[in-house]
Amino acid sequence: MFDLNTAKVLFMDKNYERAAEMFYEGASEGNPEAAFDYAYCLMNGYGVARDPALAKSFYVFASQKVGEAAYNLSVMYLHGIGVKRDYKKSFEYMKDAAELGVIEAQLYLGVAYTLGSLFEPDIVSISLIPYHTPEYNSQAYYIEGEVPDYEEDEEERIAAVRHDPLSAFTWFKNAAKHSPDYVEELSGKGKYLYARCFIDGLGTDFNRDRGHGLMLLAAIDGSEEAMAYIETDAPYLLENLNNPELVHKIRRVEGISAPKEY
Repeated sequence: MFDLNTAKVLFMDKNYERAAEMFYEGASEGNPEAAFDYAYCLMNGYGVARDPALAKSFYVFASQKVGEAAYNLSVMYLHGIGVKRDYKKSFEYMKDAAELGVIEAQLYLGVAYTLGSLFEPDIVSISLIPYHTPEYNSQAYYIEGEVPDYEEDEEERIAAVRHDPLSAFTWFKNAAKHSPDYVEELSGKGKYLYARCFIDGLGTDFNRDRGHGLMLLAAIDGSEEAMAYIETDAPYLLENLNNPELVHKIRRVEGISAPKEY
């Protein structure tokens, strides 16, 4: 009988062939996470021959319930991996992933709506073995970057998404709701970008005080950008970093989760 946890343990023990067999068995029984894991094996050649085109089919099935599958599909269409490059499909799958709660997709959409263009994500895929794990392209972060010169496909990237500050604000707000127990570095980044919306008046009314309160949460949740902002533009917040009562009040008002140990 198929057991997903056993299959994941086999994978982590580097028994890739047997793990892939079990993931395929689970996918055949209609388990969406098993389908995701089998697609991941196909994408990377773990225990099976690398086959991105076949991986796409399993990701499509999994994406009905697994947001990480939709995210990976989005990146595949963005780069033309196993599929024909299609920026509109990439954008649609990114929205599916965001709506299913994937913070990477929520951050990506926030920036895309701000820029009015698709851009190169710093996270090129997500693994679910053993848990939600973002896989970075490099140590460089493009979350706040400008749209680079894409030359021949720049118009297509711009055509796929419109500049929409209100939608950007909405997705940054959603990203800010995640607890650091989910993806710590991205949780802090979500709070930082949500804070910037109030500080810069992006998609919402200008409100520096509220923005600074959110910036405090972002710094506590590990955002280096937030700490740099505080040290430069709002040093008075430094004395509040160790004020649990104030931090708890801000979290409660904003409806933002705290880490388990807080």
